[in-house]
Amino acid sequence: MSTFSLQMLRAIFLATILASALAGSAMAQAPDASCTLPSEPEGIPAALDVAITGPADKDRACMKALLIPEARLMFVSLGTDGAPTYRIETLDNWIARVKARGHAMLEEKQLKFRVERYGNIAHLWSSYTLQSDGKQVARGIISIQAIKEAGGWRVTGIMVQAESVTAPLPKEYLP
Repeated sequence: MSTFSLQMLRAIFLATILASALAGSAMAQAPDASCTLPSEPEGIPAALDVAITGPADKDRACMKALLIPEARLMFVSLGTDGAPTYRIETLDNWIARVKARGHAMLEEKQLKFRVERYGNIAHLWSSYTLQSDGKQVARGIISIQAIKEAGGWRVTGIMVQAESVTAPLPKEYLP
């Protein structure tokens, strides 16, 4: 084989490897085609409710489509001494934690929300309720950050604080 032929084969081989790596990366970033992303940020609360509601151990493909892969979920609470504490989770950590609840039926509902938007970024402030097997287990505020991508709006981060005796949900956030 000539030197030129070897160089061409090598170039084709390297191009194939590079194309495969880039395709794999794009596949990891692309939202699941079966889960429609909201076309406007006002659709995010309903999409989030659908992605969470159902059996705790359900397939979370739509949740993975709605959130960017790098998204973080932060859960804020008050410690026993009254000082604020928080826990940060990846989406995969959250899915594993929720899945451990087995077949418990979850239902999340955004009660009232507002959207602030500038160009391709949005912030949503929402009151919510969460039920497990028909019993309310939490109610509070969710802060959602989102970006607009070619396929629709995706969540970049969620911060949640459940209502407590010392931090009741203000009346203006109730429906």
